Amino acid sequence: MISSRPIFHLLKVTLEAKSAHAIHTGHGDTVHDSLVMRDANGLPTLSGSSLAGVLRHEYQRQYGESATQALFGYANGQDGQTSWLNVTWGLAHNSLNQAQEGLLTSAQLDDPLYTELSDAKLIVRQRVRLNDRGSSVDSGKFDVTLVPAGTRYSFSISYWGDGSDESNKQWSRLLKLFVERNIRIGRGTKNGYGLFEAVALHQSVWDLTTDEGQSAYSNRGRTRMDYKYMEPLNTQPELDGNETPIQLSASLELSAESAWRLGGGERYLANASSYNDDREPDMLPMHEAKIYWTKKPNGTQVGEIGEQQYLLPASAIKGAIRHRVAYHYNCLTSRFVDDDSAYESDESPAITALFGYAKDNESRAGILAFQDIYLETQKQQVLMHNKIDKFTGGVINGALFSENVLWHTSIKIKLDVVNPDKVTDPDIKLALHKSLTDLANGWLPLGASASRGLGVFLDKDNKGIQWSDNQTWIETRGAV
Repeated sequence: MISSRPIFHLLKVTLEAKSAHAIHTGHGDTVHDSLVMRDANGLPTLSGSSLAGVLRHEYQRQYGESATQALFGYANGQDGQTSWLNVTWGLAHNSLNQAQEGLLTSAQLDDPLYTELSDAKLIVRQRVRLNDRGSSVDSGKFDVTLVPAGTRYSFSISYWGDGSDESNKQWSRLLKLFVERNIRIGRGTKNGYGLFEAVALHQSVWDLTTDEGQSAYSNRGRTRMDYKYMEPLNTQPELDGNETPIQLSASLELSAESAWRLGGGERYLANASSYNDDREPDMLPMHEAKIYWTKKPNGTQVGEIGEQQYLLPASAIKGAIRHRVAYHYNCLTSRFVDDDSAYESDESPAITALFGYAKDNESRAGILAFQDIYLETQKQQVLMHNKIDKFTGGVINGALFSENVLWHTSIKIKLDVVNPDKVTDPDIKLALHKSLTDLANGWLPLGASASRGLGVFLDKDNKGIQWSDNQTWIETRGAV
């Protein structure tokens, strides 16, 4: 116990991944470019330093640098202060919704969910960076290994306070970080990875100057799943009808005009299709499996890996909008290729402000964070293609191939504006608005083979772009 800070706060957190995610080791192997960080049992994990860094960054964004230093500590030359927080590592849950601690036995690792999560490369997403002409950028091909959506982790945070109003306010602010918004952890958070929400929160506060507090502290539960002497907290924000949501976000409901496909699939999901050929189609849509949690009659929850389902990754949405924003910004600022005044995409002020940049020793994160779209059972078709000899008009030998496409799919695109105050230029906001409008009008296709008519989505119900602040941010200074 710290004599000047005898009030001990303890918070136990369970997070559930809403998207594929990973904290990586920083290196790859002979096959893949990046590998998932794992604990001593070979299971994916959330490191304590990563969790503390994410919380510190979000706390600083909301409450300022001085308040952050007072809680998380700092080091500045000879001056500094220790952090009053202690953050443990996040351990993955087994199929019985329990985070097992210590070195696990073979029997414990035979759990169905742990068996799946122990796979070194459970999900591998192939990525390629395209330029504004639709061609791959040099050295822009890479892959990312990920952990599936639905994975749960538990960790704890402890805090030593002095009982003052300021100390209590620090703890209250920290609790709000898990309630008021989803948390993004790990790599590629702006590309749809690493989106988490708190599904369980338990806290306790003990005054160690009292016998009751000392007894409860000494007999407290030592594991992440032991909630002895702790009370559950509501994980949903309590907002009245007139309060503005904490997180600025936008959504757009679209329907595919006909067919679309985003490549990367490894096998044919033969459901709701009239394709009867024994051979799988040559080109397949992207698909992944998620973990689902089912509540039993006794109140316990059981997790299992679900079936493969089709996916529209956030990176595909972000890439298309990114190039269209660059185009609209050039138009709005009267910069055209005819006089060589047009910005290249990577140099455009709109791109660097909204999507961030990394160049030489300088970098800045973007403010737009997109979300992956997992699709339930979808209509699909298999299209047959022939390549025709342009001289003879006949079929080229060996050029018959098939393409598995999705049909008349309904999707809901979601994006969060993480730091809206960083962008005030009305032209940048208008370029973003026009790009989203192009998407809603079917002028900005998504996915592969747009030149063949695939990937056209429309806002058939004319709902438009739904902003959580009723367009206050996007309309500021006459942007729209």
